[in-house]
Amino acid sequence: MNIAFIVTDLTNTRIGGISRVATEVGGNLVRQGHKVTAYVLRRSPDQQSREFEGIHLRYIDRFPTLNSDYPVVGFSYRAFSRLAKDQKHDQYDIVQTFNINAIGLCRFHRQVEGHTPRVVVASYETIMMDVAAKTRELVSLPSLRTLLQIVAEYYLSVGHESRYLRRSDAIITEDDNTRRALTHMGILANRITIIPSGVDVEHARSAQPAAIPTFPSSGGPVIGYLGRVDPRKGVQYLVEAMPRVHSVFPDARLVLAGGSRHGYDRVIRELIERQGLADRVHLLGGIAGDILPYYKLMDLVVIPSLSEGIPITLGEAMAAEVPVVITRLPGVVPFIEPPDLVHWSDIASSESLAESIIAALKDPGRGTRIKRAADFIADYTWAKVARRYAEVYAAQLDRTPP
Repeated sequence: MNIAFIVTDLTNTRIGGISRVATEVGGNLVRQGHKVTAYVLRRSPDQQSREFEGIHLRYIDRFPTLNSDYPVVGFSYRAFSRLAKDQKHDQYDIVQTFNINAIGLCRFHRQVEGHTPRVVVASYETIMMDVAAKTRELVSLPSLRTLLQIVAEYYLSVGHESRYLRRSDAIITEDDNTRRALTHMGILANRITIIPSGVDVEHARSAQPAAIPTFPSSGGPVIGYLGRVDPRKGVQYLVEAMPRVHSVFPDARLVLAGGSRHGYDRVIRELIERQGLADRVHLLGGIAGDILPYYKLMDLVVIPSLSEGIPITLGEAMAAEVPVVITRLPGVVPFIEPPDLVHWSDIASSESLAESIIAALKDPGRGTRIKRAADFIADYTWAKVARRYAEVYAAQLDRTPP
């Protein structure tokens, strides 16, 4: 198949995110014999590579925008416009786009002449789900910028989201919670396929511990958080849980590995100081390279998110054979089967997090639980995920042409 991706960025180093999913799925599709071309945003003038992970790149030049960090709306319109022109000679079979990168689809069909490719939208959360999450962020960290994003996303949800979803030929989501949200928007259930994100299982299993000179070496258990440090990820509740954890494990250390947005790392640093945890909580900041070796430094990985689909960090921790504490996210609860593969915590509760962390560190069945979790996640390699995407594409191509 000849496949076009529309996604602002590709990366194989970032913790989670749409860019990571697009890269892994696209690269594996290439290795499985398909041709993939990605329309991406040129972030800097020296960004000239024509290929990444076997994926051909076509750049959309930067343009004036109010949101320079993630100008996805303007990018999507420009990418679809460029694709419509390229379609005359490239003859794509499938266009795959991700979340709000699909907004340009509203104009796309009017621009294409002749052969029209099938369009598949990967919707990992609806815009209104993101609005709800950003509203929680606003409560924790008042910000005019966040408020403006909420207003803009509310407008996009009401005015555009259902339109581009209805214009797509198929929708892929990663969890049942988002599937329900999509059906509540009037999307027919038979147009939605659930495909959870994948894991580099072999790499996670075989990775060697990262060498970090400043990493704690007290001999006590190391509790790790790997992901973006912002309010919706629930890091504040994890920090607040640590005094209770220290009452049982006084030498425990918390390590936060991940970058931050809008200065929220300063809020977390202030919280750490107020809790008297300055010598027991370590912020590593953003991880520029391979994240998988960091799991090997942890005795326990905690995912305290308030709102999320199925975190990639969940699967990576399982594959790295590290036990997990995770909040009862609506999309994750039905995914983990049986449920005792992980330790569960209530959402937005430092007390529940503390009790779950203590239980996980005391767990007499730790070894068996780790092995069972690793066996469970082995079915979600990126190669298998890419094949599932390809099955969705093939099913669309088998349909009678419109």
